[in-house]
Amino acid sequence: IERYNREVKIVNIGTVLQVGDGIAHIHGLDEVIAGEEESTIGIALNLEPNDVGVILMGDGLMIQEGNPVKTKGKIAQYQ
Repeated sequence: IERYNREVKIVNIGTVLQVGDGIAHIHGLDEVIAGEEESTIGIALNLEPNDVGVILMGDGLMIQEGNPVKTKGKIAQYQ
């Protein structure tokens, strides 16, 4: 009990609805912002109330309909 950690981590998770032509449509990412890097393979661009359009930066072969995805909370930047 003495080492119990009460820290709470909130994660914004959505579900892939459709994937094709290098774009994934995702439902459930309520807190996403335009230009946000979804992960190392996608950038959110189209923000609709129930659908976020994400441009896949890799081949996207690992992304399939029904996969869970989460935001990283940071804007994509050129380095």
